[in-house]
Amino acid sequence: MNLADHPLLSSFAGRPVILDSNLLILDWCASFDGELIRSFKRLSSFEPRDALLLSEVMKLFPSLWTTPHILTEVSNLTNSLPSWRKDDWCKFYSEKVRLLPEIYTPSSEIVSDLSAVRFGLTDAALVRLAATHVVLTIDWPLTNLLESRGLAVINFTHLREAFLLS
Repeated sequence: MNLADHPLLSSFAGRPVILDSNLLILDWCASFDGELIRSFKRLSSFEPRDALLLSEVMKLFPSLWTTPHILTEVSNLTNSLPSWRKDDWCKFYSEKVRLLPEIYTPSSEIVSDLSAVRFGLTDAALVRLAATHVVLTIDWPLTNLLESRGLAVINFTHLREAFLLS
């Protein structure tokens, strides 16, 4: 089956997408050095084929967007890359950030949604953006919150099950 025709994706294709921190790390590390998928602890729940699937899924969306919160998490989580990779990673990260459109919402506005803030500031920011963007995540609590509100979310685990295990 064509990815674009799959029921998990067909209703969202053509909309802008936002990746959660873990998936953005997967995407960027796969582009930077695919071997990190096997060796970097932050990617231990992924396999190289996950990066390939994510890359194919991303082709269905016209644009990738992010938030300062996601970029901060990515920066903090990748700070544990091996020291011999840090300089190259920092250059790569800086180049990627410059190319990625970023949506800023003041934290004072984000925290007005108390039920979302209990998931963390980054996830609460994603909840606000899910009205206009598709959120692609591996986070089950975030997925459940967005689905309960009728907002645009795709859990990457569902995609893995549909495409990698078939």
